[in-house]
Amino acid sequence: MAYTRNTANAEHPSKTIVKMAASAEQTGIWPRAVLLCGKEDLLVDWSKGFLKGKIVSPATEALDCVSFSGDGTDLYEVIAACETMPIFSARKMVIVDWPDLFGAQNPKGLDAEGYKSLADYVPKLPESTMLLFICTKPNKTRPLYKAIASCGIVYDFGPLDDATLSGWMAKRFRAAGKSASPKDLITMAKICGYGDPDRNYTLHNLENDLKKVLAASDKDVVTLDEMMEYAAPQAEQNAFKLLDSAFSGNKSAALSILGTVIDTQQPSKEVGAVMSFLGLLCSQLEIMLEAREREAEGQDFYTIAGDMGTNEYRLRKAMSSSRSRSVKQLASCLNGAYQMEKDIKSGLMTPRTAMELFIAQL
Repeated sequence: MAYTRNTANAEHPSKTIVKMAASAEQTGIWPRAVLLCGKEDLLVDWSKGFLKGKIVSPATEALDCVSFSGDGTDLYEVIAACETMPIFSARKMVIVDWPDLFGAQNPKGLDAEGYKSLADYVPKLPESTMLLFICTKPNKTRPLYKAIASCGIVYDFGPLDDATLSGWMAKRFRAAGKSASPKDLITMAKICGYGDPDRNYTLHNLENDLKKVLAASDKDVVTLDEMMEYAAPQAEQNAFKLLDSAFSGNKSAALSILGTVIDTQQPSKEVGAVMSFLGLLCSQLEIMLEAREREAEGQDFYTIAGDMGTNEYRLRKAMSSSRSRSVKQLASCLNGAYQMEKDIKSGLMTPRTAMELFIAQL
């Protein structure tokens, strides 16, 4: 499944901040107040380092960059730090990493007067200073947020769109001395599970999975199959592999995959895990059935993919795996999956027994 994200035409902050820095280096005009926020903390961390590298001299970093973090930060000390001049750097950088400072309620350890003083001070920041705040999800009604938004810049790092994500992955491959085709990277961006609202799968997770891909591949050009093997959502991979194994006659392999799905769960969560997995099986069978029906009506592959709105890679895999079954047999398999759901919910059969019987009948 592909997940919609960043459908608006707005430029992602990861690109905007680079353009801002390039302009500031030419004009000498840097924002005095900056807030880095958003779910993608990897991009937040990168942006902090990026800005620091642009305006702080490594030779005087200890003096020209002051960081505050944690509950109870003395906000008057923050103001005092902002008033000191840089030594050899383009700007004095003061970093405040206190996410709760931007919450709906006053955080623990907050000096209310100090907070008000800081909010009032932000519009008066000297041009020699960049005051950088970091949080995850700011409350936009709070005085400090409003002060930053009115006279500084807020960069909200949400999920990357597919094109930007594929470029991000390409850079990781290049850094490792490898590459992948642009088409494969776009496909991977659409189906890797990044942006899925039901999964907390961020760039950190994807980066770790790509490291597995790079470690496992001995090729200069990484293939989509290799990426799918190590970086695709495991549950969806298991659903596809189970049907592929069962349709090819390898029922023991299909049962082994089922065991992996069930045995890793606590007994209290077994039914939920099986029902979720069953939903993935039904989804895959529905794709197989509809695609084969359209093919029987004379539609070519690309028309089928366009009309169904299904990723070409996923569709090609589904149609290939279902070749050993007729349209009538696929419909019977799908009906069997629907009946199995009823049997489990009614208590007629245990989840494992129902799934094992279903696999035997595929």
